[in-house]
Amino acid sequence: RVLAAAGLHRCVALDARPAEEMNTACLLYQGGGCGAITDKETCLNSRDGRALDAVAGRDTRSQPCVWCGGAPCGLAGGNICESFSGVVGNPAVQPPPVWVAANCLDGRDLEESFERVGGGASPGAAAARNGFEPASVGVDRACRGDSVGEEPGRWPYSMWSAASLEECMALCAGDCAGVEYRREDRYCEVWAERIVSSVPMPGFECHRKNAWSPNAAAGAPTALLGSAAPGVA
Repeated sequence: RVLAAAGLHRCVALDARPAEEMNTACLLYQGGGCGAITDKETCLNSRDGRALDAVAGRDTRSQPCVWCGGAPCGLAGGNICESFSGVVGNPAVQPPPVWVAANCLDGRDLEESFERVGGGASPGAAAARNGFEPASVGVDRACRGDSVGEEPGRWPYSMWSAASLEECMALCAGDCAGVEYRREDRYCEVWAERIVSSVPMPGFECHRKNAWSPNAAAGAPTALLGSAAPGVA
């Protein structure tokens, strides 16, 4: 069973509902996955943004994170934070004493989640725009790449939450080809494959990285906010 916390430290209900039925609108996407997170505060304000629909047959994409009480969650790698479906109902997991699922039962919004994990401007974020160009003229455009929909279960981008377009661009390191950003809900896509075009989509922006090579050395961060995010103030 999962102990669902209305506040980050006050547990109010046992909740083992499927992840898709839980209130997750306030949770921050972590493109490096829940397993990259090493502190409780960030884990309980996050959801999995990896470019995979599932790992080892368990759903990952958009799943709320689960804090395993500071102990290994029971999966390979010994992570103390994992995606909901990786832990809950997984017969391969030897459960820790307490599983606490990230949720928004206390009524907080996305901005408050940013505040709780201590998010701040990433070094170089202000200058990040210099390395990008719009994929098309104007705004209200969403990115499109070579392989969208071609490889079932794998996406050409990971999902993050970023306080600004510049913060989104700052996440585009290593082999990143560009970003898509929606300011309304701080939604950021970090593309690992070539962006070939953009399509009309209200509220979105699509930007290609100027100096992109598919063979560039990987260097993307593994978590966006909180103590699990090196380089984030």
